[in-house]
Amino acid sequence: MNNVVLITSIINTPNKPLSYTNTRSVFTRPERFEQTVNTINSVRKHIPNCKIILVECSHLIDHEYAFFNNNCEYFINLIKDFESTKHIFSSAKAAGEGTMTKKALEYLINNDIKFDNLFKITGRYHINNEFNYNDYNNNSNVFKQIDHISLYTSLYKINYNDIHSLLVFINTNFNRMINAEGYEIIFNNLQNIIKINLINNLGVTGRISVCGTNVIS
Repeated sequence: MNNVVLITSIINTPNKPLSYTNTRSVFTRPERFEQTVNTINSVRKHIPNCKIILVECSHLIDHEYAFFNNNCEYFINLIKDFESTKHIFSSAKAAGEGTMTKKALEYLINNDIKFDNLFKITGRYHINNEFNYNDYNNNSNVFKQIDHISLYTSLYKINYNDIHSLLVFINTNFNRMINAEGYEIIFNNLQNIIKINLINNLGVTGRISVCGTNVIS
């Protein structure tokens, strides 16, 4: 199968609080860049036949831009898009994630880019050795659930035939995101729109931005 992997990234986080914490990121800019480099390398290692679309929102310095431009097939930087940055840098984290995902979906649809599956992974997270590609190498929409009330959004997979439905879902629920509802709680309702296959192990590792806690899912 042909895969597209969406990576959402903010290398240079603003010094602005989120709705639930004053600390937006405990990691420095160089640390965030290196973590995202690791994200890209892990994608290349574990997901075959893939093209990467990276959505960033930072004023990049030369070596950052060169790496992303040379190692991603599609590279979108929203830093000069006022409407996007308004949401991405707001206190509502869900609105930022929703905006970046929406922009990627619009790019793929408007440019008629064909593929079988869309993986989404959060920048700075990386695919680990517990990742089983056979869990994803199908036509299903693949997620992991959290306590029956949320869906993990650090890594998931959407079949090409459902990317329009995902875009409609994000647009329909964007006011909830602006109001700082939990992104993963909102995403749980996606199961009312498209059929989802739940798995127990995503095979992804990352450190939570606001506190640095290591998470393996």
